[in-house]
Amino acid sequence: PYRAYRVSRAARGSVAALVRDPRSSMQIWSRHQGYPGDESYLEFHKIRWPGGLKLWRVSGANVDLGAKRPYEPRVAHDRAAGHASHFAHLLESVAQEQPGNGDGVIVAPFDTELFGHWWFEGADFLAATYRALRGRSVRAVTASQHLEAHPATTGLQLAEGSWGANGDHSMWLNDRTAWTWKRLASLEEGFWDAAPAALASTPARPALAQAARELLLAQSSDWQFIISTGAVVDYAERRFTLHCDDAERLIKALAGGELEAAGRLADELARRDDLFPNVLAQVAEALAG
Repeated sequence: PYRAYRVSRAARGSVAALVRDPRSSMQIWSRHQGYPGDESYLEFHKIRWPGGLKLWRVSGANVDLGAKRPYEPRVAHDRAAGHASHFAHLLESVAQEQPGNGDGVIVAPFDTELFGHWWFEGADFLAATYRALRGRSVRAVTASQHLEAHPATTGLQLAEGSWGANGDHSMWLNDRTAWTWKRLASLEEGFWDAAPAALASTPARPALAQAARELLLAQSSDWQFIISTGAVVDYAERRFTLHCDDAERLIKALAGGELEAAGRLADELARRDDLFPNVLAQVAEALAG
């Protein structure tokens, strides 16, 4: 049943799990079966240069880019409203199929970049969905609101898996990406070996902070994902290697006591990668734990 569960064998765990509903998710996730593939919506991949304008609509499931028809904003807006009405009705249907006394919850999670980016009309769809839910038996709530109103009491043991293709780790760990994990493993070991002494040394801290930034950037799962999909493999491999190489240079300089050189390199790299301003505090917390 669609309700909250406690992730533990004896139902005493502090982590709650909510069950994702596949039908409502597919209506929005799938460009083949769901709303985003509608022929009236803006075509994401066809762009006019110079200018970068998108002037065409999807036009159909298998329509070549050269045959795309002009985009009609008003038609697309109306389609978004119609899809929102259908989605609200679908949610009611799913809810009616669930046992219980109305304490269930339908979970349909999505990456926010889908709405307005990949699916240009997605933001309009969301707004129309909230309007379409008014007066219906299903209402919109956040996960925390539901858990507060209906605390999880039933225990659930989760199987290992992911949200990726096949429900496993194959999108990130496969023959094409195995080399990245080997590189990361050695870098992580080197970083944590150098971290205690560098953290205790004021001159070494900027280099340690930048090494942490470069390592975190290298650890982004985006690189393995892009390599596995085959989209822009050279870019992903280049970015991954860049951050690994820079982290390695900093770690080696710290380990070798070359603090002046490490500081200069850190300053240079910080002009490019200056995110995670509190990273040293997080390193200290990890070492203390």
